[in-house]
Amino acid sequence: AVAAGPRHGGSLDDVEHVVMLMQENRSFDHYFGTMRGVRGFNDPRAQRLSTGKSVFYQPDDVNPDGYTLPFHLDTHSTSAQAIPSTSHAWSVQHEAWNNGKMDNWLPAHRKADGKNGPYVMGFYTREDIPFQFALAEAFTVCDNYFCSVFGPTWPNRMYWMTGTLDPNGEHGGPILNNTAPAGGYTWTTYAERLEAAGVSWKVYQEDDDYGCNMLENFANFRNAKPGDPLYEKGVRPQPTGTFEADARAGKLPTVSWIICTSEQSEHPDYLPAAGADYVASKIEAIASNPELWRKTAFILNYDENDGLFDHVVPPTPRPGTPDEFVQGLPVGGGFRVPCVIVSPWTVGGYAAGEAFDHTSVLQFLERVTGVREPNISQWRRRTFGDLTSAFGFRSPAPRPPHLPEDTAEQLEE
Repeated sequence: AVAAGPRHGGSLDDVEHVVMLMQENRSFDHYFGTMRGVRGFNDPRAQRLSTGKSVFYQPDDVNPDGYTLPFHLDTHSTSAQAIPSTSHAWSVQHEAWNNGKMDNWLPAHRKADGKNGPYVMGFYTREDIPFQFALAEAFTVCDNYFCSVFGPTWPNRMYWMTGTLDPNGEHGGPILNNTAPAGGYTWTTYAERLEAAGVSWKVYQEDDDYGCNMLENFANFRNAKPGDPLYEKGVRPQPTGTFEADARAGKLPTVSWIICTSEQSEHPDYLPAAGADYVASKIEAIASNPELWRKTAFILNYDENDGLFDHVVPPTPRPGTPDEFVQGLPVGGGFRVPCVIVSPWTVGGYAAGEAFDHTSVLQFLERVTGVREPNISQWRRRTFGDLTSAFGFRSPAPRPPHLPEDTAEQLEE
């Protein structure tokens, strides 16, 4: 689809719609380590381990060489589109990180995942995930974007939707795994702040939301009844295609969260190709509406890395930093994950190198809507940017670049 571009000489004020889609469980190196122009496997600043070798030579006592290097998951000659999931528990993620030494990936995951442990070192290339590569190379990829937590889905998505996991345990937290108290969590979500401020918003989800809509775990949303704005906008399931229909009809709110289905989430062992189909349908719907395209930012990111290797040392706070430690361990930042920003102001195949995490998305929403999220810690505000450095507002693209056909054909191979 071809859409009309926004006027030249624009600014942040031209962003009238922000659409956010968070997929599941892939690390940056796992998807984009071989991409040119990003901080991947050719990183000249790669950390040196105590062994004297680079961080890519991960110590592995089981391997006769004494180490295991990242290896290619060839999806054309094997079934590597469907790799097994590896542990991404709070304890295992911290073990792999090893106080910033970044040298314990194989021991941690062999212990947690047995024979599947070495899968953490696997990566894809352009030939394996052509749509994901094409999208990143057509728009702006953030190659210094970290998940928020050394941990699994729910804690990371909490940062994406609320700015915190309640580290001090004041409102039902801290949440370190994918469970919620019987009565639900009680801190304020960003959706509630938007509602109070009169800013339009909506969560797009189907009956199958893979348990990824964090609002369902909050008391105020659990107690909301049909007809209540929190129910109607926050937790009501919608038919397949609702987002696409709203986009084509020009009915999107200012802020949209899209919650993936299980099979299209890209969570191992679900297929990256199925996720590509899902993402493409959302972008195509926006691009098909010229008026919508010229004023919309679409932010695609991933909640956490599964157990998959990434070589960049995450920023972590000093001991004693308020609101950033649980059980004596830093909450995050966690390991790098992919993030691609699709908009008229991010066309051209750029890499944004400022440090970001999931709270960066909320900080961007703050800039667009004027609604502040006080849950974000001061350390995160100092450490992670608000995404605006990834945008070129003065030179918007006149139309979206052509992308390859969606990747349904991969599912047939």
